Amino acid sequence: MKRSFLPLITLLAFFATSCQQGPGLEKEKEAIVAVLHEESAAIAALDFDRYKATHLQDEIQTRVELGVYGYRIYHGWEEVGGLVEDFMEGNDLHEAVNRKENVQIKVNGNSAWLTCDNIWSGVSGEPGVEQNNLQIMFLEKVKGQWKISLVTFYTKPITGDGSLETFY
Repeated sequence: MKRSFLPLITLLAFFATSCQQGPGLEKEKEAIVAVLHEESAAIAALDFDRYKATHLQDEIQTRVELGVYGYRIYHGWEEVGGLVEDFMEGNDLHEAVNRKENVQIKVNGNSAWLTCDNIWSGVSGEPGVEQNNLQIMFLEKVKGQWKISLVTFYTKPITGDGSLETFY
């Protein structure tokens, strides 16, 4: 009587891949966080080439800005890239510091999304100036590299006492 080793091999493969998902998933999340920070560092340095390297450059690339006064959607890399390039050319950031807080990431194969509090201080060279928004980002893994395909910023409203409204 011949015995099939297929069920045993399948079971071993399942356990092997299950064990690898923990550390592998953490490495993917670390790579995604690195892209998140690199995008902000590129903006702070007003370095468009660095910024461009963090994004997909296709017709689906999207940027959404939401806030108290409405919203604006930018479609395609030409429009998104042009917006950011114009911003960088027309700005003089000094000592701009960016913090990402409450980062939450969900990875699903070659796609991922994240949310975080995106806090800029020292914007436009004015110490004490702070901009705070909720950032939502979708990423795709292309040729082994995570790239941003959609980014949304929701500016947090200021409450009557001057503090930021909380979402959590």
